[in-house]
Amino acid sequence: MSNSFALAATTRTLRNLLTEGTPNVTFLPPDKAHEEGAGDQLNVFLFATPLAPAWRNADPIGLAPGEVGLAPLPLLLHYLVTAYANDEAAAHVLLGRAMSILHDHPVLGEQEVHDATSADLPDSDLHLQRERLRVTPLQMSTHDMFELWSGFSTNYRASQAYEVSVVLIDSTRGRSAPLPVLRQGPEDRGPGTVATPAAVLRAVLASTDEPVVTLGSTVRLIGENLTGSFTTVRFRNRRLVAPIEMVPDPTGTSTERTVTLPAPAAATDTWVAGIYDVALISAFPGLPRWSSPERPMGLGPTITVAPLAAGPGNLDLTLTCRPRLRDGQQVQVFLGSGDPAIPLTVTTPADVTQPSTVTVTFPAVTAGGYVVRLRVDGVDSNPVRYTGSPPHPEFDPNAQVVVA
Repeated sequence: MSNSFALAATTRTLRNLLTEGTPNVTFLPPDKAHEEGAGDQLNVFLFATPLAPAWRNADPIGLAPGEVGLAPLPLLLHYLVTAYANDEAAAHVLLGRAMSILHDHPVLGEQEVHDATSADLPDSDLHLQRERLRVTPLQMSTHDMFELWSGFSTNYRASQAYEVSVVLIDSTRGRSAPLPVLRQGPEDRGPGTVATPAAVLRAVLASTDEPVVTLGSTVRLIGENLTGSFTTVRFRNRRLVAPIEMVPDPTGTSTERTVTLPAPAAATDTWVAGIYDVALISAFPGLPRWSSPERPMGLGPTITVAPLAAGPGNLDLTLTCRPRLRDGQQVQVFLGSGDPAIPLTVTTPADVTQPSTVTVTFPAVTAGGYVVRLRVDGVDSNPVRYTGSPPHPEFDPNAQVVVA
C-alpha cells in the first residue's frame, strides 16, 4: 500500500516522465503557472481527488482470513497537463510530446516511482503499493474544461486531463490478527446442539389497550417458537450500566407471549425511559446462553401534572416523572399539539425512591383544555386511558390542564 505522501509522490513521478519533453515541468495552479517569455514549459496541476467507488469497501491487500482491518483510502487523481511556449505552434508541439510520453507509460512502474521520490520524498512508499498506478486520458466536456479555467480567472490554454488510478493510502489504525483456535468448546468436543427450535422475536408491542409501553404495563412479544424455548426477556438501554432480565408470563402461544413490567414505584431508579433493545434469552443445561436478534421497544415515562387548572396567560407546570431521569437524557414537554418546550429545571433528588421533577413555562396560553405529554429520549408519556364497557379510549383527565 502507501502512506500520506502518495499524492505528492504521484505528481513527482509524472514530472520526471515529462522532463523527456522539456526540463521545465511545474505543478502550479493555472493562474500562476506561466510568465511571458519563460520559454517552453509543461504544467501538471492536480485539480481533483475523487474516491474510487470499487475500492471503498475492499479489505486491505494482504489481509489474511480471520483478520480485521480498516479499508484503505482509495483515490483517483485527476491532473491537467498544460503546455506553454513563446508561440502557440511551439506549445502545440510540446503538448503533443507530453501526450505521447504519457501514452507510452500507461502504467507507472515501481522503479519509476522510486527514482522520482527517493531524493525529495524519502518517506514515501508509493513504489511498494501492490496495485499498479495506471495513467489514462480523462475525457472532459468543453463546458467542464472552461468551468475549470474560469475558476482561476485566467486565459484558457490547450490542455489534456489525465486520471491516475488507483492510489491506496493505508489506514493508520491497526489491524486485528486473532490467534489460531486450539480447542472448540469444553473438552474439545466442538459446538453443542439441541433439538428444541430457537425462539424468534419479530416485534415488541404495547398491550392492545395501551398506545405506549409504561412501567406496570404488559408487553406483547410477537415471534415464533415462543413456548418453552426461552427462559428470560432481556431489556438493554444505553443509559443503564447492565441489561435488565425478566421472566415472561407463564401463559401464551407459540407466536405470542407477554411479560409484565414492574410498577412505577418499584422501578423508579432501576429503569429509564427511552428506547430499549429487547431479546429472548434461552438457557439449556450444559450449553452457553443463546440470545435471539434484538428488537426495539420504547418505554414512556409515567407522569403527574400540577396544576390541572389555571388562568389564561403564562402557564407554569410542574411534572413528576417515573422512572427517574438520568444525566444526558433529552427532555421535552408538550402542551396540546403545539411545539415542545424545553424544561426550565430538571431535578432528581438523592432519595432513589423519589421521582424526578420537571418545571416548564408556556407563555400566553389561551382558554381551553390541553393534554400534557413528557417526551424522554424520543418516547412520550401515555396520555390515554380506557373507560366504560366495552372500554373506549379517552384522554386521561390527570394529564390535562384546563385553562379558564
